[in-house]
Amino acid sequence: MKYFLYALLLMMTASPFFSACNASTETGIIGSWRIDSIYDNYNGFSFTNRDPSPREVYEYRPDNTVLRKGMGEEKLYFYKVKDTILTLSVNNTSPGDDFTILHIDRQQLAIKKNKKPLFPGKNQTRYEVRYFSRIDSASSKH
Repeated sequence: MKYFLYALLLMMTASPFFSACNASTETGIIGSWRIDSIYDNYNGFSFTNRDPSPREVYEYRPDNTVLRKGMGEEKLYFYKVKDTILTLSVNNTSPGDDFTILHIDRQQLAIKKNKKPLFPGKNQTRYEVRYFSRIDSASSKH
């Protein structure tokens, strides 16, 4: 099972190099996506949360807004997609958080967020991969 997850992560990490995201990615992201799991990696130490709580839902809209639903609240963000980079921000003018789109199809989305190291020093790698499944927006009410 461990080797399967490593192979899956490797394939998803390499996929942007073999198939670039384009306008179809921009329209393909529109809809409701529920978070399935979160993979954290820090210098080779990893953890996969297969049952994140709450199971947040991100509703991407055609007007470049995204509504995050979870923990009994809803929060509106703005998003942009350029090539394989998804940027989320709290408003249209502030810089946002960049995510790399590792995989997107009609049913699944995987995005990677590089994070700052916790400790000073060089040669540190820290990132998070979030895996989502597309859902019917009627079932996304939290």
